[in-house]
Amino acid sequence: MKKHLRWSSQNAKMKGIRGLSFGIPAFRSRDGFTTCPQAGKCAAICYARQGKYVIMPTVVEAREFNLNFLRTHTMDEFVAAVHADLRHLTKTFVRVHDSGDFFSQEYLDAWYEVTRGLPKKVFYAYTKSFHLDLWSRRPENFRIVQSEGGILDASIRRDRPYARIFEDHEARDSARFEDGAHSDIPALEGKLHIGLVYHGRYGATPAQRAA
Repeated sequence: MKKHLRWSSQNAKMKGIRGLSFGIPAFRSRDGFTTCPQAGKCAAICYARQGKYVIMPTVVEAREFNLNFLRTHTMDEFVAAVHADLRHLTKTFVRVHDSGDFFSQEYLDAWYEVTRGLPKKVFYAYTKSFHLDLWSRRPENFRIVQSEGGILDASIRRDRPYARIFEDHEARDSARFEDGAHSDIPALEGKLHIGLVYHGRYGATPAQRAA
């Protein structure tokens, strides 16, 4: 079956999970479209702006393709395309954005509409888009994890799941955060405190670590 969009099942954190991931370019597209409008210090060391995300043409083109589809179709057409793809795939879990973020309320609402139409699947996403209405229309089968490191960290709901990046697992354990570095299962289970350990090749500067 020819798919309308580009999907991946190669995310290392999805090992042991029957899942797929959907991505768009991280931070900005090739032509300058901002996909992560609330990015802060994270932009300089973003894992999705390194490694396979920038050196493997198939990975790069898949994310540009998905964003181009979003920008050249209506959100109703996007919802229909996602439904058409996922109804024929047996995967249970869908990670929205292994790169990129919700760049508008209309786009977020489109994913919520997708989710309501596929009640047997579980969707999940990490986001820094706290300026959007994340909660009032969120379907039960969509897990949202707020991600620290953006310009709106003061708006994080600490009574709902959120993630923090640590320099190593010792620091994560000391802070009593669940290990979200090796698996996305804590996000799927709705754990409140999820710890991610930075493993990119661009290290954070002292200023970024203190920000």
